[in-house]
Amino acid sequence: MSLKILHFTPDMSVGNGLSDTLHNILDALGQTEDVHLATLTPTPSERSGRYKCHCIGSGKSDYGRHGIVNLLALQKRFLVLLYGMMPDVIHIHGSYHFISSRIELWSRKRGFPVVFSPCGGMNPAFIDAEYGMRTWKMILYQKNMTRRASAMQLSDRAEMEYLSDEELSRRLFYIEAPGEDAISSDYEEYASQLVLLYEKVLDTALCRHLDVNSQEALSALLHLGLSDEPERHPLCAEDILNLRSLNPSQWHAIQLYGRVHDIMPLIETGASRMQLRGNLTDEAESDPFPPLYPKSHDPLKSDKLLSGNKRRKRMIENVTLGGEYSIRKTCVMLENIKHHLSKRSLTLHHLCDLYEVFRYEPMNEHRLHEVLHHLRLLKLCRRLCQVLSEAAYLDTGFMPVDALDDHGAEKIRKALVAY
Repeated sequence: MSLKILHFTPDMSVGNGLSDTLHNILDALGQTEDVHLATLTPTPSERSGRYKCHCIGSGKSDYGRHGIVNLLALQKRFLVLLYGMMPDVIHIHGSYHFISSRIELWSRKRGFPVVFSPCGGMNPAFIDAEYGMRTWKMILYQKNMTRRASAMQLSDRAEMEYLSDEELSRRLFYIEAPGEDAISSDYEEYASQLVLLYEKVLDTALCRHLDVNSQEALSALLHLGLSDEPERHPLCAEDILNLRSLNPSQWHAIQLYGRVHDIMPLIETGASRMQLRGNLTDEAESDPFPPLYPKSHDPLKSDKLLSGNKRRKRMIENVTLGGEYSIRKTCVMLENIKHHLSKRSLTLHHLCDLYEVFRYEPMNEHRLHEVLHHLRLLKLCRRLCQVLSEAAYLDTGFMPVDALDDHGAEKIRKALVAY
């Protein structure tokens, strides 16, 4: 199945070196993919190729060249094009153009992955050539655009080294640019590398976003993986039907998400118990970008505080009595979850470790409530119960405290999908 790619560049006038190269690349890419190009000005008739052009400007040939545009009208025209097309990836070409930064912002806020090609604009020599103007543009919008793009596609080694050294982006993808005497096969090779980049970006997006059916299936698989073997009916009929109706792309997304959160053994156990183990495929071909916030794949510690805060450790030891091992263990795990939240390294694996304590270890719930209140961990515990009820179907009867669905619970949900 071909990908639908929407490219954007402000100007495609004939004789412009960048637009001439881009035309040849898009023409080659259009042989295998559904390629579209949005520009601020009408595309010259000479630019005929295997891609479809869309003008989102006012129709004037100099629209946007002097920095004066109607942003609201431009945004409306772009969003009509965006939602009418529903592309898999947005690819923006060219640096230091304010409208390009708005295209990136409007696309990203609506959940579309954005690839950004600075086309030499991030080369240190190019930045230094016009230090004052480039510096202001970097401060105002260019740096944010670079950091927030789903990936950076580069064809300049110096540019790549600069972005890496300055830590402006961790998701860099280098493709050797076709030379001045390039032939059609060179552009076809370049286009094939672009397709690999788009697939990598889409796999990375799947590590963060699951559709509703995939989310429900993941929760059901975790619940099965964490359940006792003798349980006869751990899932309801709707969950069973949903699991059996998943298509290969949804199973692929679940596996990518499971690898990020280190819960593949639980997913495999749940799939085996539902006799769906054959739907799990070899993920060796998947190669998403590394997470912006590296996740911790270590088990959630229950005997040692990750923060090393001796004062909190003494407070937990003083407030829990000698025989209250399960309560002390719960408090330490909650403190360590707070630490992971602050480091943006929390995974579903950590929450599943807490799930097993809630479900299988006996404890005095009234006493636990008192201890959590004294240590100011009660709200965190209630929020985690809410998230676990959604992520792994933790039943109310196994919750040591009442669930709380508030702004803090939403922060935990967002921390789990930060990638």
